[in-house]
Amino acid sequence: MRKRLIAPLVIACLAGSFMAQGALAASSYEKSVPSAAEIQKIQHRQSVLLDAHLASMKAGLKLNDDQAKNWPAFEAAIRDAAKARADRWLQARERMGNAAPPTTLDRISMMADHLEKNAAELRKVADAGKPLYDSLSDAQKKDFGPLMRNFKPRQKL
Repeated sequence: MRKRLIAPLVIACLAGSFMAQGALAASSYEKSVPSAAEIQKIQHRQSVLLDAHLASMKAGLKLNDDQAKNWPAFEAAIRDAAKARADRWLQARERMGNAAPPTTLDRISMMADHLEKNAAELRKVADAGKPLYDSLSDAQKKDFGPLMRNFKPRQKL
C-alpha cells in the first residue's frame, strides 16, 4: 500500500517543483538576463581560465615528446566544446531578451536540448582524448582524472 502512495507523491512533488521553478523564473526572468557587457566579461574570464587550466593540465601530466603529439587534438576538442557552450549561452540570452518567459514545458525541452548537445561535445572530447590517455603511464593516468575534473563549468563570476 505504501509503495502505491509513494510514486504519486514523488510525481506530485516533482511537478510542483517544476511549476514553482517556472513561477519563480517568470517573476525574476527580466532580472536574470545579463547585459552584453556582463556576458563579454564572463566570456573573457572563462577564456583566461580555460587557457590557464589547459596549460596547467599539460604541465601537470609531464608529457614526453610522443605523448605531446596527441595533446593538440585533445586541447582542440576541449576548446571547441567550450566555444559551443559559450555560443549556446549567447543564443539563450538573445532568446531571453526577445521573448516572453518560456513555459515549464519549454524549459524542460530546452534542458533536454542542452543535455543532448553537451553529451555530443563530451563524446568528441572523449574520442579526441583517447589516444592521449592511452599513451599515458599509469602514474599519469592517475593524475589525469583529477586534472580533468576541474573543467566543470562555473556559473558565478
